[in-house]
Amino acid sequence: MRGFIRLAVTVMSQLKFSTQLVSEMHQFLIQHDENAQDPGVASQYMCAAIGFMLAEQNMPETQQEEILEQLFAFTRHVAQDIARQMQAPPPQAEVGIWKPGME
Repeated sequence: MRGFIRLAVTVMSQLKFSTQLVSEMHQFLIQHDENAQDPGVASQYMCAAIGFMLAEQNMPETQQEEILEQLFAFTRHVAQDIARQMQAPPPQAEVGIWKPGME
């Protein structure tokens, strides 16, 4: 599982991330534990999985800490980006230019 080292330098555009992926991961967790219907519980499972996978890596603790900081910053970026998208007003119909004599 050397993917964490690569993940640390991966840019967001390289991830195949989607609402469908998140939904399927959430449904999988619910099948494992009904309490995961609560997004907070589901998030804890996902965080625990990240910690578990990282701990299995053979690397110095300082490197693990650096990767955790990068992952936290990435998580914050995604959360802020999604929150902005949810707050954005819905797209408006295109508006043309009105000229005198146009109905």
